[in-house]
Amino acid sequence: MHVALTRGTTHWEDLWNEGRIRGVAMDSREVRPGDLYVAVRGRRWDGHAFIREAVARGAVCVVGEEDASSIDIPPGVPYVQVPSSRRAASALSNRAYGFPSRRLTVVGVTGTNGKTTCVHWLTHMLRSVGLRVGMLSSVSNETGLRTVPAELTTLEAPKLHRALREMVDAGCTHAVIEVSSHGIVQHRTSDVDFDLAIFTNLTREHLDFHGSMANYAAAKARLFSGLSSDKLGAVLNRDDPYADVMAESCVAPIITYGLHAGDVRGRVVETDGWHTRLSVQLPGGEEFEGILSHPGVYNVYNLLAVVAAAHALGLPADAIHGVMSTLPSVPGRMHVIRPERGPTVVVDYAHTPDALYQLLNTARQWTRGRVWLVFGGRGERDKGKRPEMGFIAASLADRVLVTTDNSYSEEPARIADEILSGARQVYGAKCDVVLDRAQAIEQAVLEASDGDVVVITGRGHESFQVIGALRLERTDEDMVREALRRRPGAGAI
Repeated sequence: MHVALTRGTTHWEDLWNEGRIRGVAMDSREVRPGDLYVAVRGRRWDGHAFIREAVARGAVCVVGEEDASSIDIPPGVPYVQVPSSRRAASALSNRAYGFPSRRLTVVGVTGTNGKTTCVHWLTHMLRSVGLRVGMLSSVSNETGLRTVPAELTTLEAPKLHRALREMVDAGCTHAVIEVSSHGIVQHRTSDVDFDLAIFTNLTREHLDFHGSMANYAAAKARLFSGLSSDKLGAVLNRDDPYADVMAESCVAPIITYGLHAGDVRGRVVETDGWHTRLSVQLPGGEEFEGILSHPGVYNVYNLLAVVAAAHALGLPADAIHGVMSTLPSVPGRMHVIRPERGPTVVVDYAHTPDALYQLLNTARQWTRGRVWLVFGGRGERDKGKRPEMGFIAASLADRVLVTTDNSYSEEPARIADEILSGARQVYGAKCDVVLDRAQAIEQAVLEASDGDVVVITGRGHESFQVIGALRLERTDEDMVREALRRRPGAGAI
């Protein structure tokens, strides 16, 4: 890295040697005394503009991409110019927190759908055999010292390495981390020493960021190409066509799973919509049969991914089998609300075309009544998937209420129109637009019959909704329960 000192005499390396750097921050508002501040250019803000604020809060050194002569740095504060602030933030955070991932067995889970469920289930399985395990997911972060709601699918590098450090300090031996494609490309995970990486699947998502499915797949593949040959290896969904992309540059051992092919093979014995009895065969030929109490073939794949990972981590077959029936529900993922009387309501995070397709297909197996769907499209994200999701919604649901998700700076009505452009391609589609999300949920819950299923997707566990400059503190589950209370004769919820 090129070093440029601005009116200071202390070399920044001396700060490390003297123990004066206590941490790393990329947000000036979160700087603590003794932190090294990394200025990053963001989509809306440029961190170089907040250097003085960071120093005022106690930053002892600044790292950025701009030439020192073009930015405002207080006298006496060392400044380091680097080619990539994000890449530097990863390496510096790893160093600042004592290279914590080297002291843990770290499992990364990536893919379009199923990441969160796999992270939670694998964590549960490892804990069930007595291991102390930290978990970082898009729902919550559990380090052993604290549990907090998640901010991002994958934390920014300073917070990620700090969380890993907390796991080490708490006596954890393992960490299970949800790894997004953004996190990979933006170097959040570049200096995490992964021992095992899981690939769930790849379907359309984030094309506003990656530009093409090829670029999206290549971003995911970087997690697997980064595994060295002495690592535990890669766990790949053999039934997904993108598994070959993940395997192409992977030199670590590979274990595959699937229903149609794979080293870990599943076979559905019986399903009643809500539960699946399946047989699982491990690479050594051991086989067991059990009940998965979570509906949908996609959850069967999630289970097989977790079984393959647990096998790679050394768990015996009887331990894996014993935990299979105890796998927990994940907040905002297939969360079922069943009142004494009234429709069954399902709250799910599904926000991709494939996830919506899988969910609605599964809902069809639960009911002889109608399937209602309340959903919208997220603002400032891949616009091309909106008509596709509209088509899927109108094709598989009996009634569709298009509403507002997190629209951010986009106009909710325009997002709804783009969804409807796909829905209108379905003959006889019954779609209405109700932009107020609480009103849309209430309408569906009140108008649905007792034997119907109301599916609400897009936000899952999220506790707030962002519409323009508004931040509304509310969950879909809260709105569902409020609507059910207004339903005559609903009984206990």
